[in-house]
Amino acid sequence: MDDRAREEFDQLLAVFREQSLQILEEMGHDLLALESGADADAATRLRRGAHTIKGDSACVGLDGLTNIAHSVEDAFDAVLGGEVALDRPSVDLILRCLDAIRDAIGGADVGDVPADVGDRLVGELRRIRKGRAAGISKRASAAAKRSELERPDRTSTAYDGVTAKQRRDYVRVEAAKVDALLNLAGEMVIARSVIGQFSPELERALPRSELVNRFGCASGQLGKLIGELQKSVLKMRMVTIDQVFRRFARPMRELAAERGKEIQIEFSGGETELDRALVDSLYEPLLHTLRNAVDHGIEPPEERTKAGKPAIGRISMRAYHQGNQVVVEVSDDGRGIDASELKAKALLAGAMSKEEVDAVPEEEAADLIFLEGVSTAKKVTRLSGRGIGAAAVKSAIEQLRGSVSVKSERGRGTCFVLRMPLTLAIIRALLFNASGQLFAVPLLDVSEIARVKASDIVVLDGIENFRLRDRFISVVRPGTVLSFDRRKGGSGAALRPEPDYSFIIVLAVAERRFGILAQELIGEQEIVIKPLDNQWVQNDALAGASVLGDGRVALIMDAEMVFRKAAKYERGKANSKEAAYAG
Repeated sequence: MDDRAREEFDQLLAVFREQSLQILEEMGHDLLALESGADADAATRLRRGAHTIKGDSACVGLDGLTNIAHSVEDAFDAVLGGEVALDRPSVDLILRCLDAIRDAIGGADVGDVPADVGDRLVGELRRIRKGRAAGISKRASAAAKRSELERPDRTSTAYDGVTAKQRRDYVRVEAAKVDALLNLAGEMVIARSVIGQFSPELERALPRSELVNRFGCASGQLGKLIGELQKSVLKMRMVTIDQVFRRFARPMRELAAERGKEIQIEFSGGETELDRALVDSLYEPLLHTLRNAVDHGIEPPEERTKAGKPAIGRISMRAYHQGNQVVVEVSDDGRGIDASELKAKALLAGAMSKEEVDAVPEEEAADLIFLEGVSTAKKVTRLSGRGIGAAAVKSAIEQLRGSVSVKSERGRGTCFVLRMPLTLAIIRALLFNASGQLFAVPLLDVSEIARVKASDIVVLDGIENFRLRDRFISVVRPGTVLSFDRRKGGSGAALRPEPDYSFIIVLAVAERRFGILAQELIGEQEIVIKPLDNQWVQNDALAGASVLGDGRVALIMDAEMVFRKAAKYERGKANSKEAAYAG
């Protein structure tokens, strides 16, 4: 084989690997759906997937892999023909076959399945083909057969014509190239802001000028085009969350079997789209959450039966859009969280003092699970029970500028709610000045804005509050909480008098409402988020920074973390006063 032929063959292998790995992932998902009886069409898709891998692997000379795929195809022929049904050991065997193929082609170099491994798996698959496996009801097999007969695209030729049309309709692009394009689009957004600021200056300098009018029209058109470009690039980065959901079915099935439990996982909202970077970062926190549900939430079958529940525990994963956010809910119908027990564990772990634990309302006690070292586990296992998982979930989601909360009812179940922005790159924000610094806060978090006098702010229980209609809300002073209040004489800054009027920016984060005190409102603007260098800025209440069109730098607030730091600051002040009075 000459160099050119070798290069072409390597390209063919790369295409084969990429497509086969995708098919294998879909087959694993379909196999578990078939086992649970949730999808009668799954057997048809499984046979087609095996047929495609068989044909493609034969083209590149992977004989061992071809034999395994052929035997898997035969097994599903028998299922569709009503000759055989699948039980759990048979499903485990087919999963091992898929793993063997994945191991062979998923490394740096595409290889064949070892001969001894292939022969053993093919031999076991033949026993399935002969009908020695039993399990799932014949009714599921018959339904799969009817579905196969009713489908117009039953033949492999029609199927291949469709895993071919899709290849023509899609172009595979490296993620780094899309990221570079998005970065350029972000810089164009900044340049558009600069041009937008020139327009009013030109109108003042050259009133009634035809040239200025033409410049204004061109600037407006340019702004629209840049906006459309930005949206298009963002859509290129969007993927469905189903890509994450599918990866959990098998590991949770195996974990439940290891714990002697039976579970059924239900997925909904898999078509919900979000930024690819978020999808990549979402797997670990969701994995911890699901492990918590299987390991601690769902009871063993005998315990569930005694409680009047079905022996099979149910776990639900649901995703949906809420404004410019993506919400993912992970819920189970297990034993729930014992609030009093969780408080005791928080005290035992030293995460909170006795006074702090007693002050936590019952409806908020479930949030204590996010404290380091606090766990709902009865005993420590290989995977959980050390009080790390929930804390890791909270930390990971907050790094994505999101938030996580938990709701639980003892004996009924638990629901974790994860909220994240659609994208981490560009947001629409409200700009304002506070304590001599320019800030930005995501517009999604802003509920309303009120104009207030200094006398409108009152102190209740040592905390500044503002009366918003029929309720009081806490007021946060950004400069004080973030420790750089220039108005009060920060490093190198002149003293500034308290203004007669200020603004309260009311933020709604999860189920909390609080106000940020601002001296001046700048307005709304789309900003490009740039990460902050931890070497220079170490404050988890700041999500990043943005360079505006006029060269100024705006610090982007993480509303949830600002609230938490403010609450901690106010508690610290109250404790100091109590200590002073006691002294």
